[in-house]
Amino acid sequence: MLINKPPVLGRQLDRCDVCGDKWQKNALVRTQVEFLDKKGENYALQSSYDGTYWTCDASDAGTVSYGNRCDNARLSLGDDNTLSYINGVQTWEGDGTFRQASDSINAAPTSYVTISAQVGPWERNTSPDMTVVVGECDSDGNNKVAIKTWNINTTTRVWGTSLFGDLTNTPDQYFYFQVTNDGKWWIDEMQFEVNTIGNTPDDFRRTSGAVNVNSADTGSITTRKVCPDCFETVLKKSERFGKQNEKPVADEVDTVSQEF
Repeated sequence: MLINKPPVLGRQLDRCDVCGDKWQKNALVRTQVEFLDKKGENYALQSSYDGTYWTCDASDAGTVSYGNRCDNARLSLGDDNTLSYINGVQTWEGDGTFRQASDSINAAPTSYVTISAQVGPWERNTSPDMTVVVGECDSDGNNKVAIKTWNINTTTRVWGTSLFGDLTNTPDQYFYFQVTNDGKWWIDEMQFEVNTIGNTPDDFRRTSGAVNVNSADTGSITTRKVCPDCFETVLKKSERFGKQNEKPVADEVDTVSQEF
């Protein structure tokens, strides 16, 4: 007797890059698309926790949080029936100060700097309430100047804008996030922007050992996966360059042909 067993791919879910809705993976296709890469900058050398660039005096709880981009995290069941996270975010326990371990901004004393990060409570905390102070300090973290205080209870992009060089009697310029809470917490996507004057942070720029600065809006092309509702037919080159000797819109390309 034959049993209808659908392929595993048909039972897996993924998100459309346009509308964000969940679809079965076999309903999504990949296609190229032009997009506008908006200007932005991040002078933090490392936007996620790395012991070379960041230090924290709270207790290390491991990578046990989903973080801000929970779709990237997965649960894994070990041989001893314990659950762990794949692509989890570094998590800390108890009150503590998360600060720079190395200087990454070379700015003039008259420059404004906007410091921001995604901060949130561990998803299993009994009480999610927490206070986050954004500020600047010296290299040892002994002298601090608070810039802005946030009272939050969910994932929040905390930020503060300060005149670079507010710390007096020290040549160092470092930044910190001081957290007070009743459990575990995580921090990720740190970003430093120069010459901002009281505005909210711009789009996030990921860094890994080097600054990431895009000083102007830039047109680019990428590949995205789309659902049937967001699928666009492909224009012919003749239409793109203004020629009208062919149909303005080409026939729809088979979905199989668009997967690359």
